[in-house]
Amino acid sequence: MFVPQTFSFQPGFWPIAVLMFFTLTASSQTLPLPPRSSSASTGDAFAESVSSLSRADREERVFQEVMAGNVPQFLRTLVPVSSRATIGGADRAVTWFVLPDYLAIGSDENFFLMPLTPLLAQRLADALRCTMPTRKMVNAIYSNAAVKLAPQPIAPSAAMTTVPVFKQHNDSVRIQRATTLAQYPLGLLVGGHKKDVIISNSIVSNLKPAVPKPVVIYGWHQLNGTPIQPLYNGHGETYADYSHGIRLVQDSVTLDGVPATVASIVTDQTLWPLLSDEGVIPLPRYGAVPSGVEDTEWGEGAPFDADGDAHLFQNAPNPFNPTTTISFAVARTEEVQLVVYDLLGREVRTVLHGVRSPGVHSVVFDGSALASGPLVYTLQTHDACTARVMMLAK
Repeated sequence: MFVPQTFSFQPGFWPIAVLMFFTLTASSQTLPLPPRSSSASTGDAFAESVSSLSRADREERVFQEVMAGNVPQFLRTLVPVSSRATIGGADRAVTWFVLPDYLAIGSDENFFLMPLTPLLAQRLADALRCTMPTRKMVNAIYSNAAVKLAPQPIAPSAAMTTVPVFKQHNDSVRIQRATTLAQYPLGLLVGGHKKDVIISNSIVSNLKPAVPKPVVIYGWHQLNGTPIQPLYNGHGETYADYSHGIRLVQDSVTLDGVPATVASIVTDQTLWPLLSDEGVIPLPRYGAVPSGVEDTEWGEGAPFDADGDAHLFQNAPNPFNPTTTISFAVARTEEVQLVVYDLLGREVRTVLHGVRSPGVHSVVFDGSALASGPLVYTLQTHDACTARVMMLAK
């Protein structure tokens, strides 16, 4: 079922609708995409159609195909993975949901595992309410995989970033996977055939002098469980070669049975061991605004909602106590209003009201004077009202 990205409501009525929407999406373990059209391109046909395009044009085509629903059916139902850690003497557990395979275009019978830059991967993750995994999560995915495929490297060359080599590797993986289908049908968790693009502190730290904005990759586990690729940030954010895969993880998780998000856990000073082996990851995305930086412009490359005008990010941390950072992106200079409501639709606070320039902006919301519980925050622009839910937990 298609899940809209932007909401418009009459004053006094929208908060209930927003709450219902987020209640449904938080419990969903499927990609929020429309059904695949019977006339949609197969994986092979799509690969052929983008083979001669520039990287930018190719990735725009990928975005349009994915958002139109040209994704195999077996990828749409996410697989649960549980992680545990002893924190403060207590056993804590989080259950998260991940694509059974890397993001692909096409049908179950003919799909193309498409390598993407982290810029497009983040844009898709934002649109689909997802994130990318951490290194620890990649290891957990491989450990839990029902199907473990042996890596099939291709000799390095200048062509390894081109679609023909993407397809060469894709075909070899599809043949390899086909040999296991009788016992392990599509939709089961599979690993070992790609490196992962991950969220990591190495997106913004331990940088190489010539690569100020890297993609961070890790994984490609061998059958003995050892990854071929250690954590590496030596390629720029516009780089993707045949070995890269995008494994989306739903941002909504359950922490000890209570709703939470991947972002709220990896940015938390206490909870990070559940999903990270790098310590706290304060910027768990590509191109994000540092948590706690007030009203900071992000610049070009902001992900926008379906109308192309604005995007409201999930606050971080979430749940929070007592402060959290709310970020939003606008595509043009315009007047914006950021307002927090309670679940009865009563205004709690106007956090921001003013003109903002194109880019991403961030404000800090302080809930010290409020009681614990869910809150709805909205971004009102000239054309639309976008809303999300956050949790104050004292």
